[in-house]
Amino acid sequence: MHKFDKPLRQSIFIGSMAFILLLCIFLNILTFRSFRKSLYKSYEERITDILVYVHSHIDLDDLSNCVDNLEESPKYNELMHLMDDVVEQFNIHYLYIVTPLNNNETDNMLIVLSATTEYEREYHIDEDIVLGYICHDDYSAEMAQAHLDALNKDDISFLEDRSSWGVDYTGILPLIDSSGKHFAILCVDIDIAELHDALQAYITENIIIITTLGIIFMFLLQFWLEKNVISPIANLERNVSIFAENAHEQTDPSKLVLDVPPIHTHNEVESLYDAISQMSEDMHSYVMNIVNMEEKVSDLKTQVNYMDMLAYQDSLTKVKNKAWYDKTSQRVNEEIEHGTAEFAIIMADLNYLKKINDTYGHERGNEYIFGACREMCQIFSHSPIFRIGGDEFVILLEKMDYMNRNTLLDELELIFTDTSSNTSIEPWQRYSVALGMAIYDSENDKSIEDVFKRADKTMYDNKMLMKAARE
Repeated sequence: MHKFDKPLRQSIFIGSMAFILLLCIFLNILTFRSFRKSLYKSYEERITDILVYVHSHIDLDDLSNCVDNLEESPKYNELMHLMDDVVEQFNIHYLYIVTPLNNNETDNMLIVLSATTEYEREYHIDEDIVLGYICHDDYSAEMAQAHLDALNKDDISFLEDRSSWGVDYTGILPLIDSSGKHFAILCVDIDIAELHDALQAYITENIIIITTLGIIFMFLLQFWLEKNVISPIANLERNVSIFAENAHEQTDPSKLVLDVPPIHTHNEVESLYDAISQMSEDMHSYVMNIVNMEEKVSDLKTQVNYMDMLAYQDSLTKVKNKAWYDKTSQRVNEEIEHGTAEFAIIMADLNYLKKINDTYGHERGNEYIFGACREMCQIFSHSPIFRIGGDEFVILLEKMDYMNRNTLLDELELIFTDTSSNTSIEPWQRYSVALGMAIYDSENDKSIEDVFKRADKTMYDNKMLMKAARE
């Protein structure tokens, strides 16, 4: 028998192992990039929501004037409290407004406003960072230039900042006053150490899974080739070698017999070729299916989130709907059962909606509903508002808004009194709303429905009083 420099079994083993290794590397890189992209996209969406929310509460001209004069205004202080609340509620690293001055290594950033947490205020951390404070060496020249570039844009910029405080993913929104001046930037920093940890864990898990599958596949392939290719060819070679040795100087013609199993070479070679081609096609399909399934899973998650949002959101006002109120009621009733409930309910019923619909059309009626709801949302910015009927709304007061319920209700009544009597605006902008508030009483109320009924009755009584006053 011959000894070969490159036996078929060894060559096939080495070749298949190299192929599986390259395939595993490719799959790891492909899935890692897709996973990383989806993670960063989710962070950018979260940052964008926070930036848009805070930006909607900024009086840009007033803030621009504060930056120019380095003097705080009442609206500046209101904005400071809002940003402090956002930092507490959304668990973000930093929320601040700065004005880039230059791209030097030092003295390159002017602090306009920096939100702080309750803990930082209690222990006077960074209490000297106020309007007009110049950062000495907090920003490198490179980061200062990046902030200058973001200031001159018209949309949101994102960048990753590695500093002594950690690794943050920063969203930057330029602030532009009515004159078109880019006077500052609103920044949100989110700690992405968890993101890096998730990526590291994902890489490790992915490598283990794909490598394990690759090894299993490699051994299965080796077994199949041994049975269907290598062994038949080895048997053929062995028998041919034996025949050649026996035939050397053989004088007995009866012994010149090639004792090999029946092999139909044409069919076997064609079958082998077809099998390899099919294997290659299967591997390509395998990879493409992994990519397609990942995309489908991502699309399905997006669709599920969107459908879930639609299921609980009122299509006109964008506040929560009756279905979400029912779901929230279950949660409140559980708190009542456990003795931890503390809340109040405000019922709001729009006046004149039918008259506006009949006189000016349903489009104006929708504007009337939307505008009245907007006023309620601005006053009760920390409370969920539910539209439970065509002209009926429920406001659930908890925590901060519950503590300030009387003040907030007075503010809302004053707004609706002013708008309803303002003859200088369009009729569908003269919002008139009957309001009624009831406070949960643990001694008498057994469920949220009891509080709801009392609020509804108070609202109805007020509605009748308003009607009598008009007559």
